[in-house]
This record gives sequence, C-alpha cells and structure tokens, in this order.
Amino acid sequence: MENLLPYTMFQKVLFPEKIASDNNESPKFFLQRKKILNVSPEASVWNYPLVIFDFETTGLSATHDKIIEMGAIRFENFKEVRHISTLIDPEMALKPEITRITGITNEDLKGQPNINTVLPEFLNFIDGAILVAHNAEFDMGFLRKCCLEIGLILDWPVLCTLKMARTLLTDLESKSLDRLAQHYQLTFEARHRSIGDVRVTAQVLEKMLADKGSKISSWRDVTPFRVI
Repeated sequence: MENLLPYTMFQKVLFPEKIASDNNESPKFFLQRKKILNVSPEASVWNYPLVIFDFETTGLSATHDKIIEMGAIRFENFKEVRHISTLIDPEMALKPEITRITGITNEDLKGQPNINTVLPEFLNFIDGAILVAHNAEFDMGFLRKCCLEIGLILDWPVLCTLKMARTLLTDLESKSLDRLAQHYQLTFEARHRSIGDVRVTAQVLEKMLADKGSKISSWRDVTPFRVI
C-alpha cells in the first residue's frame, strides 16, 4: 500500500481486529487507513472526472465470493482518457454457471494476478474521480470488502445508473443494463465481460443525462442516485 500514499489522503483509525475468543485472549488492534474523496455539491457532473467500472465475480455474495475480472474506464469532460481491464485469480474454482454466463474459465484465470496485486492499481486509477456503475451497490460491496481485507476503509462518491434509470425512465418496465441498451439502441462488444459492460454503462449514463436528465448538472442533483 506504500505506493498509494503519494496520491491519496489517508486517515489513520484504530479498529479491533477481532473480539476476544473463549481462551480469554485480549482483543487485538491494528491501524486502518481511510481513502476519502469529497466532492463539492456544486461540482459539475459533466466536467468532473468519472471512473465507470464493473466486476465479474464467482457469485453474488461479497462475503463469500471473489472478483474474477475488473474493468474500468476513466472519463474527463466525458471523454475517455484511459482504461484498465484484467482477469484476477480468485484462488477458488468457478461454478459452471459463472463460466456459462461470462465465458471465463478456470484455465483463463490460472497465472493471473490476485486481487492484492490488482487492487492498488485500481485505487490509484480512481484517484480524484467519482465512481459510476450499474447496480453499483453490488460492485461496491465487493470493492469495500477487498479494501477492508488490506486494512483500508473506502469512503468514496459513487453514482448508480440503475438508481438513475428507475427515477428517470419510469416507462420502462425493466431497468437492467440489457434493457437500457435496447432502449438506447446500443450494442455490447462483450456482455458479462467487465470492459464491455462498462462501455455500455457509459453510453447509457450519457444518454440519460442528455435526455430525461437534462436538468441534472451538479453533484447535488444526483444525490438520489448515489450509493452510500
């Protein structure tokens, strides 16, 4: 984590590592760091740096499952400036259902970096940018858990395009990414692969802001669509 210190502000916080067990051990303590980004309510949604991201995982539980693919695109002035995309070895076998959905196999993941190698790169990548994801609560559950496992609390602004669609596109029965792509006549370069889903999410966000969300301009305006 030392390579993160020049780029981000950390706050040291004292937390118990575990509660005393039956053998009457005293609780152990360790120092956790906190990575924070505060965005002014007046900041422009259009001009503020955004990182739109997506994870593929071994399942739906952030407690028990792991990230197997991480994709993210950084936008500045709503123009793509760079992206990251990598497979991740979850150090556990994939269920056949996950391979069927994503096309990712156990063989694909052999020899790939683990999450502790990839996570610092991702945290540097998002520095100074608002995070955006479709159904962001799902992805943030995994991200925050991974951060906690390395002693880091992530306190970060997050915008959810699913929440935005539920408010702005009331005529659509489903607000899934597939349905939104169909609504806006968008195509996936690869569905259920991180970078493919990210590119469609970016286009959906831009179209919602230009259409039903045309009156949205500041970070204050998107408060109902945030993930806390």
